[in-house]
Amino acid sequence: MKRFLFIILASSLIAGGCGKTQEAKKEPEPEKSVEADAAKEPQKEAWWEREHEVYEPADLPRELTEDEKDLMKKPGEFSGDQYDEQAAIEKLKELPDNLTAEQYADAILKLTAEDYHEDVQELIKFDPTIESTGSRPDEEIEEPTVNGVHYAILLDASGSMNAQNKGGTRMEEAKSAIMSFIDVLPKDSTVSLRVYGHEGTGSDADKERSCASTETLYNGANEAGKVKAALDQVQPAGWTPIGKAIAETRNDIPEDAGSAIVYVVSDGIETCEGDPVKEAQKLAAEGIEPIINIIGFQVDNEAQQLLQEVAKAGNGEFTLANSKQDVEKYWKEEYQRLMDAWENWRNEGLKEVQAKQQELLKKADSLGQAVMKKSDLEFKHAEALQIALSKEGIQEDYDITSKVWSLLYDRQQMAWNYGYKTSTAAWQDAYEGGNKVWQEIYHEGNNKWQEYYHKQ
Repeated sequence: MKRFLFIILASSLIAGGCGKTQEAKKEPEPEKSVEADAAKEPQKEAWWEREHEVYEPADLPRELTEDEKDLMKKPGEFSGDQYDEQAAIEKLKELPDNLTAEQYADAILKLTAEDYHEDVQELIKFDPTIESTGSRPDEEIEEPTVNGVHYAILLDASGSMNAQNKGGTRMEEAKSAIMSFIDVLPKDSTVSLRVYGHEGTGSDADKERSCASTETLYNGANEAGKVKAALDQVQPAGWTPIGKAIAETRNDIPEDAGSAIVYVVSDGIETCEGDPVKEAQKLAAEGIEPIINIIGFQVDNEAQQLLQEVAKAGNGEFTLANSKQDVEKYWKEEYQRLMDAWENWRNEGLKEVQAKQQELLKKADSLGQAVMKKSDLEFKHAEALQIALSKEGIQEDYDITSKVWSLLYDRQQMAWNYGYKTSTAAWQDAYEGGNKVWQEIYHEGNNKWQEYYHKQ
């Protein structure tokens, strides 16, 4: 009996001991999965899957077309002089064999695409405008032909103008010459006639009155009849207040005059203590910058010197005249000067326009050629890699590789045609624009030359 109990007890102890051992033993940790860890890390995008980087041009005059957007892609790793066929093929060997033809073509372009962006931007910004920078003679020598030109004539009516000359008195010849001048002035110009020294006499007793006398007898449109009627009133009388006449002629020039030319007809020097040089300087400093030309009518050496100084101060010229014929000769010389100036302006303008036109034509052609040459080079490199697809066992499906070639060829044709058509249009615009400006300058110069030729 006792033995039986011992056996049972021992068995229980053994059973109890086994249970504790199992409780103390740790459960083995599950093995980590390599695939699971890889899934947690972000997958690096393969080079052929990345989006093309593109240039973002600024300050363009218009939106880009779809073709232009395509040509704004940044160049491939093996573009231009960087092309290394074997290295490029090694890159292609990284491609999976389940890509579509479009994906293969895109991958090849990621390696071989040329850089078109600067040429495309220049073609978009191409400005065919051609302008001549030469100043027209009307600005250069103060003889504009537009509305707003004013001719101010100052006539000396001092007593000495009553002296006899070959064709009558000095006054009579001066009046005749002025009328000859009026007849050939531009019809849209305005004219003023101011006389000075026309009151009183040449006596000392009348000096104050005579020196204060200067009067505008006519100011208005270029109407010969009205100017003649005003001239008919003038009779030689007193002293010679040239300075006062020049000072007050600013009142004769319309406020809206674009320019003015002042002609002083005198047979002597200032005799009224005025300062014609100072007054000429003041007048020349006005906003319209008038020119003061002086016609000295039978003046002596002293008077010549003074009148030359007055003309110089007024940015004009002094001309000595001894008769009506001399005065008329002066006007003819003025017109000849204008004829020469317009002829020179025309010739210089034509030369300038032609040079600018050639420069633009060359630029348009150069830009187009650059795009076309790059498209040819790109296709040459891309086609070599397309051939390598099957040759190197990268992709042996004929239908796919054939379509890849077509896609690359279409890209080449798009780029080539863009360069050709866009540059041709720019070239044509520059050619036609240059011809138009050339014709305008040619006809304007010729017409102005003819105008002054007939006025002679």
